[in-house]
Amino acid sequence: MSTLMLLGQAGFGGFGIVHWIIMIIIIAAVIAVMYVILNRMGVAIPGWVVQIFWILVAACIGIMAIKFLLSLA
Repeated sequence: MSTLMLLGQAGFGGFGIVHWIIMIIIIAAVIAVMYVILNRMGVAIPGWVVQIFWILVAACIGIMAIKFLLSLA
């Protein structure tokens, strides 16, 4: 059985790249809200977690830019 068939059975096959990008952005927003709330509650977030978060944000922006540029062609 191919990987695409397995993904299709798992419910992931109907999503295009735009849907994945939107889902990643929503997940990043939820994590950002959780980060703010935890800081307000006095819970210390390690610096490496913050760095990883910003790397993910930069990756999402890069993916959206690539998708935009590909849609122009």
